Amino acid sequence: MSDTRDAEHGSNAQDETSPATESSFLLPKKASDVKSKIFSTNFAAFMAGMNDAAFGVLIPYIQPTYGVGLLQVSIIYLINFLGWVVASFANIHICSRIGTGGTLVVGASIQCIGYTLMFWGPPFPLFVAAFFFTGCGVALQDAQVNMFTITVNDAHRWLGILHAVYGVGTVLAPLIANTIASRMPVWHYYYLLVMVIGLVNIVNLAWTFRKGLFSPNVRNAKGSAGKELRETVTNRTVWILNGFFFLYVGAEVTAGGWLVQFLVSVRNGDPKKVGYIASGFWTGFTLGRVVLADITHQLGERRMVFIYIALAAVMQVLFWLVPDITVNAITVCFLGFFIGPFYPVGLYVLTQLIPPELHVGAMGFTASLGNAGSAAFPFMTGAIASHIGLQILQPMMLGLLAGIAIFWYFVPKQRAITI
Repeated sequence: MSDTRDAEHGSNAQDETSPATESSFLLPKKASDVKSKIFSTNFAAFMAGMNDAAFGVLIPYIQPTYGVGLLQVSIIYLINFLGWVVASFANIHICSRIGTGGTLVVGASIQCIGYTLMFWGPPFPLFVAAFFFTGCGVALQDAQVNMFTITVNDAHRWLGILHAVYGVGTVLAPLIANTIASRMPVWHYYYLLVMVIGLVNIVNLAWTFRKGLFSPNVRNAKGSAGKELRETVTNRTVWILNGFFFLYVGAEVTAGGWLVQFLVSVRNGDPKKVGYIASGFWTGFTLGRVVLADITHQLGERRMVFIYIALAAVMQVLFWLVPDITVNAITVCFLGFFIGPFYPVGLYVLTQLIPPELHVGAMGFTASLGNAGSAAFPFMTGAIASHIGLQILQPMMLGLLAGIAIFWYFVPKQRAITI
């Protein structure tokens, strides 16, 4: 958000318990006026992190339990991808009918449905199907928490915090999942834990968005959802940044999701020990979002993302060429550190490049469809690895980093948007 907008409208921020309207949604809000909603949306992001970062650590335990290979495991990512895609097109229409808070509660509830199908060790087809619900539920929430955050003053900073909190979830998830899987006879109890936390998430969101919960926003109640979606999907900048997010989130989750299995099958690591290295990657990822947020904003998002891509590629090459688990643990930590800021930076740049009236639709569409890469590329990696081995992980990662750079090159230069 530009300083002009903040100064002009900051005093008009709506109280956090008031129903959303078109004008109030677009106006920047003081953080102090919406602090409980900031907390609940950040908690939802934390839950997304707990969801996304655990599966990769559990793969070495899932395979012997169900007697499946890498291709069958990869199908889980494909089902998750379908959930994200459905949510990406449904998000605007759902939000138009039940509002931001209602969509968040519905998304959190769908996410918990997935966990109820997982935690008791169901047959493999049902376990796989559950990932459709977790993908769809997380995608609906992801779109809404990002859309809400861009309406808070100093949006670039709050986006950095939001996605750093997501990173905290990704750090804790491998630690907890690996501890449960290595010390208990049933690894799927991890999903019982996140189901309980997910119920807290539902209550938290319902309470903080209680005023006007399940009421449509005025801006969408007039039947503008379809028109907004059409304008969003025909905007060239939205699609360029969609490509950027699609490849970036794909790289992020591919690295974190297949890291442990790579260290087990290629580096001959002990799954009980190398499982914790995944938290090293996500720790670097989280620190990058915190430490580099203001630096990136001050020095220029366009320039700094190119620098981070180059540094990340160096870390990836070192990981590939040095077959030492200790060195690998260090390099993946720095890899996470350098790519961590990409997502919040990209979202902030998006708000600077498109008209304000498209912010809601574009953020929802981009957050959902762009994040579908988190399922698509891990699936592709696993499918290819089932034939030639997980050595494919490193060329895949370098290819994704190159693709990210290409899309970022075509992102238009920023211009200040004022009202």
